[in-house]
Amino acid sequence: MCGILCEIRHSSHTIIEDEQVMQRIKNRGPDCFNSTQLMLNNLTSIYFCGSVLWMQGLNPTEQPVENEQGILLYNGDIFDQSWDAEMSDTQFIMEKLSKSQSAEQIILEIRMFKGPFSLIYYDKNSHQLFFSRDRIGRNSLLFHSSSNSFVISNVLGRKYPCIEVPATHIYNIDINTNKINLYTWEQSCTKICSSYCIEEWLQNVKEQQNLPDDQFVIDFDTTQDLNDEDNIIEEIENISSSLSDKHTILKRILENTIILNTVTKITELLEKSVKIRLETQPSRCKNCIKDANIICCHCTTGILFSGGLDCTILAVLADKFVPKHQPIDLINVAFKTNNNSSYQVPDRITGRQSFEELKNICESRQWVFREVNIPKDKLEYHQMLTIGDLVYPRRTVLDESLGSALWFAADARSQDLDVSPCRILLLGSGADELFGGYTRHRNAFKRKSWLGLSKELVLDWKRISFRNLARDNRVICDHGRQPRMPYLDEDLVDYVLKLKPWLKCYPSANLECGIGDKLILRLVALYIGLNQVVTLPKRALQFGSRIANKKQKGSDVSRTFIDYNMKNSDLNTILNFQ
Repeated sequence: MCGILCEIRHSSHTIIEDEQVMQRIKNRGPDCFNSTQLMLNNLTSIYFCGSVLWMQGLNPTEQPVENEQGILLYNGDIFDQSWDAEMSDTQFIMEKLSKSQSAEQIILEIRMFKGPFSLIYYDKNSHQLFFSRDRIGRNSLLFHSSSNSFVISNVLGRKYPCIEVPATHIYNIDINTNKINLYTWEQSCTKICSSYCIEEWLQNVKEQQNLPDDQFVIDFDTTQDLNDEDNIIEEIENISSSLSDKHTILKRILENTIILNTVTKITELLEKSVKIRLETQPSRCKNCIKDANIICCHCTTGILFSGGLDCTILAVLADKFVPKHQPIDLINVAFKTNNNSSYQVPDRITGRQSFEELKNICESRQWVFREVNIPKDKLEYHQMLTIGDLVYPRRTVLDESLGSALWFAADARSQDLDVSPCRILLLGSGADELFGGYTRHRNAFKRKSWLGLSKELVLDWKRISFRNLARDNRVICDHGRQPRMPYLDEDLVDYVLKLKPWLKCYPSANLECGIGDKLILRLVALYIGLNQVVTLPKRALQFGSRIANKKQKGSDVSRTFIDYNMKNSDLNTILNFQ
């Protein structure tokens, strides 16, 4: 995962003098770093810098990449098997964008990219700056405006009031007029869908991103077809009302032909997603990456591992594609706070249980269960020093809890100070939103049956890029590791979003937690040979790792931001901006 930063400067005052911001850009890409500056006139210049975590092509591609047509900063993975594997995706993207003769052609090219990314491209001929996150919003991109400059970057920090660039559009700025144009992701639409002055756009985005969940507005088709022509609902109701054993219920449900076909298709798409995310890499660990002649026998792939349903499925599938001579690290994080006196937290217990099951199922694999134990003083120190800046502009108690858990897990430092050498981390992100894993899905079903559940699933999907993906990207990438999220593969997502709600989850009274939530994913687990994990109830990371205090309200502003503000009076701008 690379670090990218672009600053359009109208004075000598510049963000690039902030060594902390520059270091965090470099943290994201430890393999190489470079920069360039373009003088447009006596008053305006553009500075580009990029760090690289090498994942594609035979050799690292330094950035920014520049030719006569443009300058590119790129962060991400384009998973396109039609491209030459010996070239990096950065080189391919530059080739495609620099051959484009108009803004419309550049937009059309960006729409074709498949995979998690954020990019910044300056077209020298038109003096337009294009920038975007992928349509799902898996990577981070922030925008900061001051009287002296505009900054677009993966990470900034609490000193710089900013917004997360919404993944809903592709953007370009006319450097001469400071107007920002928005383009949709729809292939059929080549025209600008809206245009703003930059400050007006920032204000609109800020208001949208600060909306509480119950005020988040989406377009929802209330006339959608929710007829059960195949009598799936009736069959599931009959099975669940006549049986009590969870495993027996799941096995009987899986006998239904339509459900079995759905499970088979999801398994096939998920396996394909895991495969390309594991095979697209140099297959060398952090310690061996600079030696092209070595055969690396160390861990190149880790899994953020609570022992729950989503990550254990990924582990079974990963075993198929990681070379057998390389171990896989299962990274399990636990916190010791005022609420618990030991590290035997719920996720540690289920993690060990699922670790034992994996050893039985995948006997030829060396699995390493890596326990990451964090005492309270260490947690609070790093929250104030680093994590608060990475989470920002998210700043609630919930954001801080989840961001902290992921930051320490991605550090992958065991109690004996041994650190995982992996460069790729698999995450289960997106599984709960796609397959109905939250309590709110069950509540929506209770209130308004299948229509209510369907609307809640759509709402979760529409706001996924606003809620957590960019935040998670910032905290994980700070350790120079590449997060890859197989459940958020475009082909899998497109298939699941078209399913009827009862083919994703079935949160009825008869199917309690641990069976009805994420029903189809539990059936996938059963289908690929898992047993114990199949009926484990969903547990939120902040509670399973015991980082969160249940007495705190998740939507409140984190104390880290309040304390930081007290120590840094100039941070009042941030609170006013929010």
